[in-house]
Amino acid sequence: MDRVITSAAEVPAAIQAAVERPPCRRVLMASPKHFKVESAINPWMRDERGALNQVDTTRAREQWRALRAAYERIAIRVDVIEAPVGLPDFCFAANQSLALPGVVVLSRMASDERRREVRYFEHWYRQHGYELLQLPDEITRFEGTGDAILHPGRKLIWGGVGPRTEEAAWSVIARETGTDVILLRLVDPRFYHLDTCLCLLDERSALWVPHAFDDASRASIEAGFSRLHAVSDADAANFACNAHCPDARHVLLQQGSSETVAWLKSAGFVPLELDTGEFMKSGGSVFCLKQELP
Repeated sequence: MDRVITSAAEVPAAIQAAVERPPCRRVLMASPKHFKVESAINPWMRDERGALNQVDTTRAREQWRALRAAYERIAIRVDVIEAPVGLPDFCFAANQSLALPGVVVLSRMASDERRREVRYFEHWYRQHGYELLQLPDEITRFEGTGDAILHPGRKLIWGGVGPRTEEAAWSVIARETGTDVILLRLVDPRFYHLDTCLCLLDERSALWVPHAFDDASRASIEAGFSRLHAVSDADAANFACNAHCPDARHVLLQQGSSETVAWLKSAGFVPLELDTGEFMKSGGSVFCLKQELP
């Protein structure tokens, strides 16, 4: 249980062999107190004229509070880490760590603007009794659950390789945590994190953006899920894949992706549409704004 899997033929057996894990019951969210767009580190952070997007900070806090309330309505406990001054992207709590049963892997942020965020998450985890794993110095890019999506109900990682996470990180994580990793390569710069183009719903269902992946990765995803919905270009640009299904039933997602919402309903899921428009100006939505805690 410590392999990096690159062949679609191995995917079904890896899923079957992975130990079971309970559904999500708790998430960590980071305060948006200092959220704004100060620099462009992904393609979504500038407007049509090329200027940095302007955030309505009051509206952003209202949207964040509504997301927190939505989690609490479906019996998901929300812990909150307060935001330090000077870290405008701190609220995207998916990126600074990967919390697995038994250990939390700390990230190595790809951009200078975000590297200081990790130390505050490290402090929070230490205060709350978590065991931590620091990656070796030679690993320079790994952005937590931005590129690490846990298979629903299984201790198994779908691991993205792209501009924010390097391939070498996955060998270390697989070995040190005893967890198989199914490797997926991102090929479209608009989908800079795995969580922008793949949303796992339950053990057999997922939303995805097929053209965000190379051929081998598409084959692995198709081998892993019998019920796949390819989101439209419009819904992909509306961050439909940056959704979160914590309990194999409720799907929290950005409002307005009508085609995806219709498919979710037809497949037996309960979509909970939310407005995360201010956070989309920085390239993130629901999934980016939380970290699942074991």
